[in-house]
Amino acid sequence: MPIKPLSELKPGEKGRIVRISGEGGIHRRLLDMGLVAGSEVEVERVAPLGDPIEVRIKGSHLALRREEAANIQVEVAQLMPLPMVSPGEVVQVADIRGGWGLTRKLADMGLLPGTNIRVISSQMPGPVVIEVKGTRLALGYGMAQKILVTEVESG
Repeated sequence: MPIKPLSELKPGEKGRIVRISGEGGIHRRLLDMGLVAGSEVEVERVAPLGDPIEVRIKGSHLALRREEAANIQVEVAQLMPLPMVSPGEVVQVADIRGGWGLTRKLADMGLLPGTNIRVISSQMPGPVVIEVKGTRLALGYGMAQKILVTEVESG
């Protein structure tokens, strides 16, 4: 997975903090705010002129200056919509880009972030057929487009 500064992430992008650099005061301030290596961080929004950047970490929202965010190195997962996955591949649900109704409906089917799924069929036109915990599900193409997945790390 590529590593880049937090300041380069776009709204909606997520990553895991790998390293925090910077001089004494800035470094200490970032650590005090809970920005530590291994934490998941998501860019919520960026001001129109690019400064500040609002991020969500551990359920809290923080506003960071662009120069502060540049000191935070983040490992970014490559996300792709579920229909783009080839049949037979195993992927992990990373995010669901839908309202609470869709999120709840998918959760009732066992599709939560962190769940591994195997794609059975993803031909257009037609449903996207997946296997979740031994159960096969057929999802409409529009619904499947809102499920963002990442490759499962082997190891």
